[in-house]
Amino acid sequence: MSTFRRLPFIFLSLAALARAQSSTPSAPAAPSSATAPAEEIHHLDSFVVSAGLDGKTAFDLAQGTSILAGDELRRRTAATLGATLAATPGLSETSFGPGASRPIIRGLGGDRVRMLDNGVGSLDASNVSPDHNVAVEPLLVERIEVLRGPATLLYGSSAVGGVVNIIDNRIPSAAPVNPLTGRTELRFDSAAHQRTGIIALTGGDKTFALQVNGLRTETDDVAIPGYADPANPVNRGTLTNSAISTKSGSVGGTTFWSGGNLGLAVSEYATIYGVPVGEPIAIDMRQRRADLRADLTNPFGPFKSAKLRFGLADYTHAEVDPTTGKPNTTFKNKAYEGRVELAQQDLGALTGTVGLQTSRSDFSAVGAEVVTPPTLTVSHALFALESYKLSPELSLQFGGRYEFQSIKLGAVDPALPAYPGYAARSGQKRTDHGLSFSAGTVYYPAKDYSVGFSVAYSQRLPVAQETFSNGPHGGTGAYEIGTSGLGKETSVGLELTLRKRAGFVTGSASAFVNRFDNFVFEQRDPTRYFDDPTGAFLPYPIPPAGDFLPIYQFIAKNALFYGAEAEVQFHLIDRDDQRLHVSLLGDTVRAEQTTDHVPLPRIPRIPPARLGVGLGYEQGRWSLGTEARYAFAQTRFTAEETETAGYTLVGAHATYRVPAFLNPRLGLELFIRAENLTNATARLSTSFLKDTAPLAGRNLTFGARLTF
Repeated sequence: MSTFRRLPFIFLSLAALARAQSSTPSAPAAPSSATAPAEEIHHLDSFVVSAGLDGKTAFDLAQGTSILAGDELRRRTAATLGATLAATPGLSETSFGPGASRPIIRGLGGDRVRMLDNGVGSLDASNVSPDHNVAVEPLLVERIEVLRGPATLLYGSSAVGGVVNIIDNRIPSAAPVNPLTGRTELRFDSAAHQRTGIIALTGGDKTFALQVNGLRTETDDVAIPGYADPANPVNRGTLTNSAISTKSGSVGGTTFWSGGNLGLAVSEYATIYGVPVGEPIAIDMRQRRADLRADLTNPFGPFKSAKLRFGLADYTHAEVDPTTGKPNTTFKNKAYEGRVELAQQDLGALTGTVGLQTSRSDFSAVGAEVVTPPTLTVSHALFALESYKLSPELSLQFGGRYEFQSIKLGAVDPALPAYPGYAARSGQKRTDHGLSFSAGTVYYPAKDYSVGFSVAYSQRLPVAQETFSNGPHGGTGAYEIGTSGLGKETSVGLELTLRKRAGFVTGSASAFVNRFDNFVFEQRDPTRYFDDPTGAFLPYPIPPAGDFLPIYQFIAKNALFYGAEAEVQFHLIDRDDQRLHVSLLGDTVRAEQTTDHVPLPRIPRIPPARLGVGLGYEQGRWSLGTEARYAFAQTRFTAEETETAGYTLVGAHATYRVPAFLNPRLGLELFIRAENLTNATARLSTSFLKDTAPLAGRNLTFGARLTF
């Protein structure tokens, strides 16, 4: 990581300033006048750290927000981040086999959903291709925050679809109460014979905390109902080349004082997973990362507090031929990202946050199947997000962002057949500027009700793979071609959200519409294919014995996305010693190309409408639940796709907290979770591999979790 020795001066200066503050901390902000008693509030009172506005909860935001934490997060945690969030209304997954899955928000994925690791980018290559997993271990995550809809003001043009912020304890955020605490966990499952061990230890005192985390996971090929590919009936009941092996570890420390804290962590995430495509490929991924976090809680100048987040990563990803054990192609990304957020002193009813963000990504690929040439991407941005309280019943939220991005094409080996003419373009640079604005209002019509409405104008700047790709990609089984003339992708989004947070019925419902100009996506070329043995582009039809790759090219069309989602809970019993609730959820999204406001062909790989129902019960040491989720058939598809059948997934879970006989600090939980109890065949319309890689069949996960 020697490339990144020169860190931006502003971040080092802020870190030094943070450590120098030592006066008495300011009093906490007064609660909102709309706040209900804590014992009456359900799920919507958690502060959303990803939202940027000081002291805002999910109940007080103009846009749709989901928080996954605590028992619910532990129940839903899966091998990948996409699978962990897939049951959340408005979210789905790419599912490139069990080892690789990225979240999709309201039909938007890839570089339109910003993946954050404790507030800064994940610094991997998961946005480049659906077979690249996010470099995050879900089983070590403590909280996941999802901002639906454009979040470009705070996090950049790649957040036009939304933000997923993964929050863990690599850097301790609070001083420990006891000198040593921790947890250890063992879990197993039946579908893939998963074997997982976790340990997390926290030590320290009031002025310093040390955190050590470790995880090891091994799985076999996952069990599925029937054949993976009915057109090629082999290996019934098993998805070949879907095993996973993962190691993850971190060490972090934080020093605390009366005016703030300063923390640092180093971590490593390493995984090897199979990609079940026609020619088996194994992905060998490794990321080494360092993170810095500083918080000032004392006022200084015009600001009442400040946050600094900085991440530095060295990422490597090799696509390995399992038969030879040698990599076909190796991707590397040496990257950093940092951001400073400054919370303004209140000016009457006006509060807000201003900030600066900067990032650098040095991306390269070497091997026989180089898809994207070496590129150096640098971006800088200034942003502001403000809130003005007109009355106890009505507040406004508004802001803007300016972003600069440059992409410089690196040196390309002229011997690579995929890049004829690229050597002459080495060193060329593309520069873009983007502006984004948003405005919203939150209205409190009655106690425990809020109505949010927002409008956002966003500009997404083209990324390297969309403009410079040109080569065969073994991981996706396609020949991918970029388009250098792509312009800015602009969008206007509207959203209306209703929330209720207390009483017999709680929950939220949202409706949205998002219109894009120059919406960029990959479209299959219907006239030709790539003949791998000869390296030639040939017209269809394909010879019976041909070894070919379909050709996908990045193109831009106008598009319209619209839909709705809802999640409602009925609290049949809600006492301290006993709880019983019924949950209902549903979501739908439609996406179409448009010209002169007239719908044309659809956008590929859009999730279907879904409905779900769940029942949860808690009493004493027991927690029980069951749920069923139905996905409708996806009959709205493009010419390159086929219809995707509907399916129903039925699950159940149970947790028992064992009494602590020896030490009251010891807590032992025994848990079991059942998924796809009916062993249904489920194929995702959002997956490139839907016809050859269904979701897992019936699966039982069980284990034990010890806290001390």
